[in-house]
Amino acid sequence: MKKERLPHLLTLAVLLALVLGACAPAATPTPAPPPPPTKEEAKPTQPPAKEAWSLAKAAEPWKGETLRLIGEALPPLEALEKLKSQFEEQTGVKVVIEGLGHEEAVEKVTLDFAGQTGIYDVVLQPHRAIGKLVDAGWVRPIDEFYNDPNLRDPNFSFEENILNQEWFRETCTYNDKIYALPFHFISMYLWYRYDWFEHPDEKAAFKAKYGYDLPSPPVTWKEYRDVAEFFTRKSGETLAGEVLDHDVYGHTWSGARHVSTWYDYLNILYAFGGRDIELPENRGDRYGKVTVNSDIAVEALQTIIDLLPYAPPGTLRYTWDEKQAAQQSGLVAMAIQWDDATFAVEDPEQSTAAGKIAYSGVPIGREKMTQIEGWSYFIPNSAKKPGLSWLFIQWAMGKDVQIAQMKLGGESGLRSTYDDPEVANIPYVPTAVYLKTGGKLVLKVREEGAPNGVGVPRRYLEAVNPKTGDTSVTIVAKPKWPEEEKYTEAIILYVNRALTGELTPKQALDELAVELEKILPK
Repeated sequence: MKKERLPHLLTLAVLLALVLGACAPAATPTPAPPPPPTKEEAKPTQPPAKEAWSLAKAAEPWKGETLRLIGEALPPLEALEKLKSQFEEQTGVKVVIEGLGHEEAVEKVTLDFAGQTGIYDVVLQPHRAIGKLVDAGWVRPIDEFYNDPNLRDPNFSFEENILNQEWFRETCTYNDKIYALPFHFISMYLWYRYDWFEHPDEKAAFKAKYGYDLPSPPVTWKEYRDVAEFFTRKSGETLAGEVLDHDVYGHTWSGARHVSTWYDYLNILYAFGGRDIELPENRGDRYGKVTVNSDIAVEALQTIIDLLPYAPPGTLRYTWDEKQAAQQSGLVAMAIQWDDATFAVEDPEQSTAAGKIAYSGVPIGREKMTQIEGWSYFIPNSAKKPGLSWLFIQWAMGKDVQIAQMKLGGESGLRSTYDDPEVANIPYVPTAVYLKTGGKLVLKVREEGAPNGVGVPRRYLEAVNPKTGDTSVTIVAKPKWPEEEKYTEAIILYVNRALTGELTPKQALDELAVELEKILPK
């Protein structure tokens, strides 16, 4: 029996092995090695490209909001008003620009800051106010915005493009920290009617009376005095071949109890080689010795008084507005005025003298000089949208905007603006740039007899600076410490008292010196 079952068991075992083998998975073949990568595939993977900076993207958080700016109502601000739509279109932000008179703009900003009402996102203020603004903690340094990659356009930089670094230091920094960017650099210079100065009849008459050629322009104070006397005429007399229907005067001056009188006095004081105060290193944030009652200062003030007979009646009530109106209406032969007002005098719709004026420097005494001045863009500490404030300032400082603003009446502080040939050909621009660069940059030269007023007059260009012995222009800083406002008001008061005859120049300046010593820190 056992012998019969054995073959059957073997057969079952073989069948079971076959079935199990059929159910097992087939063996996986060994894969072939992959081909080597191509050169392109071998390169490391690049991260996704970063989105390029844009004004529209940076301003997105403020889209639909309003930015408010305040400044002085003069051609540069009027030009910005005409250009602001470009910023609005790119950002979706509405821009409101408020223009006021010089003193009103300063007063309204002071009230806003003192009350911390935060009405304004950007303020334009004269640089002499910077010490007060910083000392009170009213304005912010710009580095927090300039160093923020979300706010700073990577293509924007200003450091190497400033027209004059000393001018920038005085108008935008305090104790070496940058608190602003320049809305404009401005200077004062001589506006003169070249069509009168270069008329053959006037040249012959002047030579006969004074024994030397009629200077076009006058570059010394003696020449200025002679020319002022010479061009003072009565109605019915002849001037440049025409019979006058109104009186004409040789020059005009600011004599009112107004900040313009301070500026005018500084022009002649500095040109005579004097100073109201000796500022160490020519820095407005430094204190020094009061010298406003020096013999030179008295001489300068007396010279203004001696020139008053050749100025229009009412000059003692004149500010820069009346001076400009006198020039625009053909009432005067010359005036020392600001270059940020020149756009209006060259506008034929506003001025009968348009196209008849040329521009020279302040007449030379012991110095060939110009005084530093400028209004600057500040971001208030009380601003509710400081990032947006920065974006607007950065946009306004851009090359294309600066050029466009110049063509509409601006006074750019950037060197690249003046590379534009149309800007360089604006009549008043070459002299302004020459002065602001200390006599280093000459865009165009005006020769006597030229058919227009474009260019630095050759007589002034070649005039020697007695202080340096060359033809350079001395750039003079003015005080900008926190006490500046009271300091300036005192000078205005005492200069006006001398001009009106209430005090002699010596009495006025001696009393003024005492007052200034009281104002300044010991």
